[in-house]
Amino acid sequence: MLLIFGFMFMIFIFVAVGVLSQILMFIIDMPSLLIIIIPLLFFLIASKSGKIIRRYIIFSFKKTHTYTRTELTVLSISIKNIIRFTLAIGGFGSLTGLIGCLAHLGSLERFGSNLAVSLITLTYSIIISFFVFFPLQAWADNKINSTKE
Repeated sequence: MLLIFGFMFMIFIFVAVGVLSQILMFIIDMPSLLIIIIPLLFFLIASKSGKIIRRYIIFSFKKTHTYTRTELTVLSISIKNIIRFTLAIGGFGSLTGLIGCLAHLGSLERFGSNLAVSLITLTYSIIISFFVFFPLQAWADNKINSTKE
């Protein structure tokens, strides 16, 4: 449930910043977003972390389920791995954009667009990591600290 609220909060922040600053069209860059989302989805599908997150989402809608310390520890470790992967993909996208910038130093039109993709990709990875996954990881750590063995 917290994962869904984090995603909705991230969307709200994007829309609020876009409406207030009137630059929504400049913030949303679909190729940069796809550079982050597609590898993240493949990572979630292929890894054990995705199965753990799916199980957490399914159980979060049931009020009778209580989490054991072991389940919370596994969830916390999985979320840490997802955060690391998302930030690594953002760094990879940023480096790819910077390589594109250096390849087109003579043309300012291509230099600017590659630099924008580079910075927006890194920004998207940070936003997804800290607005969507970090609150869930903090919740799991708090629950671990509050439960007794």
